[in-house]
This record gives sequence, C-alpha cells and structure tokens, in this order.
Amino acid sequence: MPDWPMFHRDPSRTGFTPEKVEGPLSLRWILQTEERVFFSSPTVFQGFCYCGSRDGYLYAVNALTGALKWRYHTGDEGNLSNSVEEGLIFSGSSRDGCLRAISTEKGELRWIFQTLGPVFATPLVAEKLVFIGSSDCTLYALQKTDGKLVWKEKCGGELRYASCLYGLTLFTGATDGCLYANHLENGFRLWRFKTEGPIYGTPAADGNFVLVGSDDKHIYALDVERGEKQWHFRTENAVRSTCALADGKVVLTSLDGRCYALEQFSGRLLWSYRSNDSIYSSPLVAGETVIFGSNDGFLYGLDLSSGMLKWRNDLGSAIISSPALAGGIVYVGAENGCLYALDVAS
Repeated sequence: MPDWPMFHRDPSRTGFTPEKVEGPLSLRWILQTEERVFFSSPTVFQGFCYCGSRDGYLYAVNALTGALKWRYHTGDEGNLSNSVEEGLIFSGSSRDGCLRAISTEKGELRWIFQTLGPVFATPLVAEKLVFIGSSDCTLYALQKTDGKLVWKEKCGGELRYASCLYGLTLFTGATDGCLYANHLENGFRLWRFKTEGPIYGTPAADGNFVLVGSDDKHIYALDVERGEKQWHFRTENAVRSTCALADGKVVLTSLDGRCYALEQFSGRLLWSYRSNDSIYSSPLVAGETVIFGSNDGFLYGLDLSSGMLKWRNDLGSAIISSPALAGGIVYVGAENGCLYALDVAS
C-alpha cells in the first residue's frame, strides 16, 4: 500500500501523487472521536492511518478497516498533523509546547522535547533530523532518534505552520508576515521575504519556486535561492492553505471559498471553482484530480485541467482538515469529530 507519511505527502509539501482517483467515492469506514478533527490532517504509513483530534488524543487505526490499534494522549487540541517514519510518529502539542516521538507499534513515548511556547506547527522529518516551529518564535532542529537539540534559530514571529524542504533549504512562514529560508544543516539564515500580512500556512516548493500564501490575500512565488519575487496572485480573502504543485500548475484554496489553478511559471489564472463556504483545507492532486474539503461540508473532486466538478461527497460537517490519499483511499477529518476513509465506488 502506498504511503502518505506527512502533511502534503513529501518534505517539499507538493501534495501530489500519481495515484488516480476518478470517483465517485464511497464510504469505507468512519472513526468517531470525542471532539472535532480540526486542522489535524491524516497520515498513512505501512497500512495504518494516524490522526489527531481535539479530544487530546492521537489515533492509530488500520488504514483498510478503521479498527483502532491504539490512542495516545498528547493533550493537543487537534491543530496538528503528524509525521511518520519507520517505527516512530512525531506529534506536537499546543497544550504543553512539546514535540513527542511515539512508537508506531504500541503508541509508547520514546522521547519528548520542550519548547517555550505552544506548538501548533506540524513536524518535518528529513535527513535524520526533525524540524519543528513553536509559538516561541523559534525553529528547532532535533535528532530524530533521541530528540537532542542540533540547532535553533530565532524568527520575528510565531511559527504556527510547518516548514518545507527544497534541496538543503528549509522554508518557514511566520506571523510577522515573513517567509524565512534557513540552511538545513546549521540553521543559518539565507534570506527572508516580507508579505503584507501574517502567514498562517505551510509553503510548498518545486522547480526552483517556493510558494506561500498570506493573510494579505495573495500567494507569492519566490526564487528559492535568493527569495526574489517572481510573481504574486491576489485572491478575495486570506490564503491559509498549502498549495499543491503538479503538471506545471499551482493549485490553491482560499477563505474566499474558491479553488484556483495557476500557471506555475507566470502565475496566470487557468481556472477557479467556487464552493459554498470558506476553504481552509489544502488541496491534493491525484493524477488528474484535485481533492479538497470545504466548510460547506463537501469533499470535492475537480478536473485538474479544466476545474470542472467530477464529484463531491457530502460529509455533513465542515472540513478544515486536509485530505490524504494512499492506496486509492482518501482520508480526511471533519468538525463532527469523525475521521473518514472513502474509496472509489465498486
């Protein structure tokens, strides 16, 4: 079974998989938690699906059946996605400001690292390190085996969303409106780019571009080496999602309720599709299908080339969580406290 081991699938946060999900989708299973599944987005690794809930628990379930394997009390309020590698799952907590490494086999704590502020960001795992941002305005690099600090770098605002990695450069957005570029190995600041609003989203990078949305109602495409703006595109409201990058296209959602597709090298609008409410959910691209959730309670599937609606599934509750895809099954959380698994109807 293919994996979706971290938010937006890979360290560059491209949100793309060659798997094809043409739809329509049918319900495979539901896991009911005791509170909302908020910004927490599922991950899938070696046959198991992992997701947090506002009830303070991280859940591990069989990816095919939804059967509970274990749950671990992190105390987090459902804001965090997690990252999984062989034998370990990394999960932060907005309640106590800690990053935890938990065994995937039994849900047991392996190590814990304390920051000086709430942790809302999703960890990034790459090159034997774990990177985590904190509301204490600091980006931390830790050894993934034992959680020991390798380096830390202060930024000018809270780091509420995940970093992305392109080559040896980490890109992290902050509430001071800046996108920071730091060297993977030592945290050295390479450059920063200032937007006109706070950044509440994870950047994505591909083809020498790094792309990030801002509350100033724009998405920016920057040169990865120098941080120089290549183009920007204005939406009708804040961009709080992570764009998906596929086939020379940038696919993004906005609180204006639209999903947009732009030409990656120019920022030219190719198409837009309006849902019936605001969109926090980050889109993924599966083959030729764009998949995202909306606060109107629907999970949407659009054609990547034209933006035309292929299908939509009514989950009956707002979807802020971003979908994951593995083995032809789409996993997504909803405000009614449910984690859903949907697959292609037989």
